[in-house]
Amino acid sequence: MKELYDGIGRGYSTKRCTDPKIYAQIAAKLQGAGSILNIGAGSGSYEPENIKLIALEPSQVMINQRPEASHPAVCGRADSLPFPDNAFTHAMTVLSMHHWQNRDRAFEEIQRVTLQRFTAVTWMPDLAPFWLTDDYFPEILDYDRQHFPLIDEITQCFTQLTVNPLLIPHDCRDGFLGCFWQRPEAYLQPAVRACISTFTKIKYLDSGLKRLRDELLSGAWSAKYSALLSKTEVDLGYRILVADF
Repeated sequence: MKELYDGIGRGYSTKRCTDPKIYAQIAAKLQGAGSILNIGAGSGSYEPENIKLIALEPSQVMINQRPEASHPAVCGRADSLPFPDNAFTHAMTVLSMHHWQNRDRAFEEIQRVTLQRFTAVTWMPDLAPFWLTDDYFPEILDYDRQHFPLIDEITQCFTQLTVNPLLIPHDCRDGFLGCFWQRPEAYLQPAVRACISTFTKIKYLDSGLKRLRDELLSGAWSAKYSALLSKTEVDLGYRILVADF
C-alpha cells in the first residue's frame, strides 16, 4: 500500500528540522530512558542521541532522507509493531498520531512493547485555533479536528496520563503547520506548504493564499495580530502527552 509520505514527503528533511527549544521540551520527558522506539519517525527529528533508539516509519521515502549517522530505522506501522513484548523502556511519537489508521490498536501495541513511558507530541482539536486556520484556511481546521485524537480517546487507553503545553518559539526551525505563527509570509511559499501535510488535503487553497497575501500587503494582518509580534513563544494547542505504565 502506498504511504501518504511516499508522495508528499520528498524534501521534508530540508524544511522539517529539529528546533532546539522544542527538542528540549521533548527530551525532558525522555530522561532516564534505556531504549526508545520512535513511531512515525520521519527523517529523524527530535530523536535523542547517545541512547539506544529504533525508528519506525511506514514511508521508505522518509527513511531514505534520514541522515547517514542517525539511529537505525525499520519500515512499519504503529498498529502492527514488529517487535517483541517489552522490547523498549520508552516509546515516543511526534505529530504522527493523526495519521495512524487504527489508533486503538496502535495504543495497545505501544503498551505491549513498552515497559515504562510513552511520550507523544500532538495537537488538541478542541482548543481554540490560531490565526492561520481560523482566518485563512478553515478547511484545514475542519480536517485536523476530524483526524487529531481528543484527550478522552487517549485516556481510554492510557490511565496515567499527564498533559503539558508544547510552546512554539517565534523563530522555530521546524516546518510544521504552527511554527510560522510570527512569520506569516512563509505560508505563501510553495516549498513550505509542501512539507505541511494538511495543505495537501484542502480544495480552496488559492482563495486562502490570496486573502493572506492581500492582507499582508495592505497591513491588515499586522493590524489584527500586532500583539503576536512582541512574543517569543506561544501556546497554539500543541501538547506533550506522557503516559506512564
